Amino acid sequence: MKHIFVINPTAGKTDVSVTLVPRIHTLFAGREKEVEIHLTTCVGDATRFVREHCAAAGGERLRFYSCGGDGTMNEILQGLAGCPDAALGVIPCGSGNDFVRSFPGYDFTDLEAQIAGEEHMIDLIRFNDTWSANLCSAGLDSDVCKNMTRYKRLPFVTGSGAYILALIVAFFSPMGKKAHFVLDDGRTFDENVLIMVMSNGGFYGGGWNGAPKFNVEDGLMDLCIVRKISRPRILKVIGKYQKGRHVDDPTMADCVVYTRCRSLTIDFEQPTTLNADGEVSESTHVEAHMAPLALPLILPKKKAE
Repeated sequence: MKHIFVINPTAGKTDVSVTLVPRIHTLFAGREKEVEIHLTTCVGDATRFVREHCAAAGGERLRFYSCGGDGTMNEILQGLAGCPDAALGVIPCGSGNDFVRSFPGYDFTDLEAQIAGEEHMIDLIRFNDTWSANLCSAGLDSDVCKNMTRYKRLPFVTGSGAYILALIVAFFSPMGKKAHFVLDDGRTFDENVLIMVMSNGGFYGGGWNGAPKFNVEDGLMDLCIVRKISRPRILKVIGKYQKGRHVDDPTMADCVVYTRCRSLTIDFEQPTTLNADGEVSESTHVEAHMAPLALPLILPKKKAE
């Protein structure tokens, strides 16, 4: 088995490779042939690197460890999805690190536990032409994601802090995305979307719990829509949404749609910013479907109590 650490030196506020690389070398002392370290150099480099290694695997089991944020993980996912010889590990080093929040009780920062961890099959979402392990969003969410990159490198600003700053800017911008939805079970409806997630995992934006009923291995996508509402009401709703209390709150029943499906299509009236695991694009059309138990995810070994 080969352990391959893909490190994004620019993922956090400091170059994580400075401290992480020596830790990896220490951990693999005496078995250097089992490990490889790659520092990414530009956007897309992680996808290229992983895809090339998967193509040349020759049956050898490969474990790729994403050392960065959710965007780094997403790049690696594009390279290894569908590769029969590859598994994904996540060592959170970015500003948000939302994907691992869906797995409470596991210490993803413990390198030794990562190496000893077992592979667990989870679902993926095929979102237009990309893969997503966590969630996809559109509307205010994606507008915020698009803009938060300018804030997350500010001194003393955390991932959630950058999200809140970007949210404030979006709050005073035009809101509402008119869209037509078609679900795999035949349901169709039109909505004016304020916030929307198509979710496998549960968290994004630095810990916002948009899909509190998520399950990463049930083969179903959680679709949550918050309809366009007045700005004064947004101030009342957003705190509950952040904490995942929006779904079963009767005071929000008129503005929240929460359902599950295996696939869906969405057509927006206007080009709309789309976000898949922190990677942003723009389109008027969305096609998303679940790929059940498509990804071997490494869960760190828990210490005996």
